[in-house]
Amino acid sequence: MNTHNIPVQVSNPPNDQVRVFKVMTESELAATNGVRHNGDRRGSQPVVDRRGSLPVSDRRGSLPVIQFPFATDVQRSKPARIPGRIVHTRGAGAFGVFEATDDISDVSDGAGPVDTLRESRGFAIKMYTDEGIWDLVGSSLPVFPIKDPALFPPFSQSLNRNPQTRLKDANIFWNFLTSNPQTIHHTILVNSDRDAPESFRFMDCYGAHTFKMINHRNEFVWVKFHLRYDQDIKTFDPEAANVPTVEQFNHAAADLFNAIATKNFPSWTLYIQIMTEEQARRCPFNPFDLTKVFSQKEYPLHKVGKITLNENPIDYFSQIEQVAFTPAHMPPGIEASPDRIFQMRISFYNEQQPKRLGPNNLLLPINNPATNPIFFGIPHQPNAFMQTPATSSSLVRRSISNVASNILLNVDDFTQARDFYKNVLDSHGRSILTKNIADSLARCTDRNLVGRALFMMSTIDDTFARRIGKKLNF
Repeated sequence: MNTHNIPVQVSNPPNDQVRVFKVMTESELAATNGVRHNGDRRGSQPVVDRRGSLPVSDRRGSLPVIQFPFATDVQRSKPARIPGRIVHTRGAGAFGVFEATDDISDVSDGAGPVDTLRESRGFAIKMYTDEGIWDLVGSSLPVFPIKDPALFPPFSQSLNRNPQTRLKDANIFWNFLTSNPQTIHHTILVNSDRDAPESFRFMDCYGAHTFKMINHRNEFVWVKFHLRYDQDIKTFDPEAANVPTVEQFNHAAADLFNAIATKNFPSWTLYIQIMTEEQARRCPFNPFDLTKVFSQKEYPLHKVGKITLNENPIDYFSQIEQVAFTPAHMPPGIEASPDRIFQMRISFYNEQQPKRLGPNNLLLPINNPATNPIFFGIPHQPNAFMQTPATSSSLVRRSISNVASNILLNVDDFTQARDFYKNVLDSHGRSILTKNIADSLARCTDRNLVGRALFMMSTIDDTFARRIGKKLNF
């Protein structure tokens, strides 16, 4: 169905979607004498009227089992619901284009809750390339709370509701944070003013993991991917962000849809940070630790290109809900690193997608446009096939473990968090951070947990911890 040629005046695209669809449907029915041959064909017969089922001619109005069109509609309604994603279950999606604007060959030698809650927001981009599909699966923050895959189950459980009350429980959450100091960097960032974007359009995106990039000469470097939004900076007021309303539950999704529908296309500029193998050996921390960032002073950002979202989905279920992302999908030239969380995610995502979408999830049009060249919203690429990375020995898959084994694993969890607090945030930003952490800890009924949290914050700055304690009368 082509929606671009329907002359419908739209003042509020999300709210007017049903009205626009009605106008589009009436136009199509008028052109086909009332029969929608594409969408309303059951078996070999077009269905003219779907408004009712045909009862057997008795007073009880029983339905005949052989009434095929009605039975087909019922059957189709059952798989129209699929299990939700384990993390980041709510969100939105759109289609767009990537434009490579800069040549990096000379430097690389080698890409649930309410919308206002303070938490890292997931993002994922599926790029359909001539050499395969690339799924860049990341977050709105450049770090992750943990660096050891063994902590992933208890971390996920700490975000769940209390098993008895079914309410959010700050004691469970802060018990995990204070038991694992490696979470400190993420905790500081997520409670800063940087993690309250007004909507998806005003959110930076990070690949977070360290990736391996290889050039045509089989030389490789380690890189991190950054997507910086090009719109003006807009964040929620700290007070408003902490008070959920009905409108906030879908605020970000509605804002994104609205912007694209009114041709105010949001865009992000893609940058990479580059670390050579020699620099990785001399790095004072483990460069494959997901709780750490690369200093932009030592490893400056190199511009690569721009991503622009310019097309809303027509059918959310088939185009967004059925999309399957996995970090394992990387085209030649991009590979995984010794990052243990990265390696866990590659296995975990590949295992979960068949459970969520079925064994043929890679054949769904959104996941493999080669199976449907006219799938709306996706430019067909004849060679765009879903695949896992090739195992060709020509791609220098030489012992990434050799690099990892020569790196002294520094267990310092506090230096980068301390640097962010003291050298990145200004006085206003530190004040917001203090208030946000104090507000979160105020929901803890276990005073011992509050004491542990304040001790952890004192490793960042004593004054910082005392200010939090003062707000808590601790």
